[in-house]
Amino acid sequence: MTRSFESINATVFYAYQICKREAWFYYHRVNPPQEHPLLDLGRLVHETSYRRSRKEIFVDQILKIDLFQKELVAEVKRSSRHRKSARLQLAYYLYYLKHEKGLELKGILLFPKERRTEKLELTPELERQIEDLLQEMKQVLRAELPPSPVRIPHCRSCSFLEVCWG
Repeated sequence: MTRSFESINATVFYAYQICKREAWFYYHRVNPPQEHPLLDLGRLVHETSYRRSRKEIFVDQILKIDLFQKELVAEVKRSSRHRKSARLQLAYYLYYLKHEKGLELKGILLFPKERRTEKLELTPELERQIEDLLQEMKQVLRAELPPSPVRIPHCRSCSFLEVCWG
């Protein structure tokens, strides 16, 4: 399989796991109002957690790794509410680093407010899942129009609420 990441950055990848329409907006550079309270809260969690660790390492304008904790790629999340999406996002980081940079690393999810962590290793099954998702995402993201809005629990706290339902 030819690997082409085509501007599917980590934000787009994570958003797609929750809402395909939100991912389409991010992919097409339609950004939400930056003063949204939950975006502010997310920035605050990143700024105040793990202060002594090196933060925000950018890789090829695709990944923004929150930090490295020992030899682990670490992703910091405000809560474990979207744990499955966070796991897939971290797996995407590990997949990208393996296939584009030749680095086989392990990862860790950090939920500082909950004082929880979860380690993640890129298995062959997880790699296939990432590859399948990337293929699916390309179809949706390349479309001229965003997917129709679908009301889900995430809508209540989404920064695109007004765009979809206003």
